[in-house]
Amino acid sequence: MSTILIHTLNGIAIVATAVLFGTDVFFALVGKKAAAKSKDSSVADIIGHFHEIADARMPVIGITAIITTLLQIVLYGATSYGGELAIIALTVLLIHLAIYFRISKPVNNIMVEGIKFGRIVGNIRQLQQRWDKVIELRAVLLLVAITCLVIINY
Repeated sequence: MSTILIHTLNGIAIVATAVLFGTDVFFALVGKKAAAKSKDSSVADIIGHFHEIADARMPVIGITAIITTLLQIVLYGATSYGGELAIIALTVLLIHLAIYFRISKPVNNIMVEGIKFGRIVGNIRQLQQRWDKVIELRAVLLLVAITCLVIINY
């Protein structure tokens, strides 16, 4: 196994997961509170545009995190210390992805459709609250993934 290859994959996995983590932490600490204080029309507009742009750009980062973590499992071997930590990180990344597709993405889609057609979704507060309910969990899951990825080489 090439040490340079495994360290490069690990570094890419850490950085990609950190981008996702930073985004989720920002929305858990700042975005959620700002949306709660904003007018419905503001939430519909700005958060709708956030989702439109993020849903177009963030998948590449998430896929990169998943693939580079999976490759570490292959290179380390599933029963090694590094492989086991990579398995935990990958599992957590996939749970995060499942939550995104099950709860967050449907909300994003409704909000994006609203901005595309220039209308405020009638239940914008309820949609935002549904999205907000999982953002802390998503951030914690990503923290677990990053922690596993960081300690793989120790």
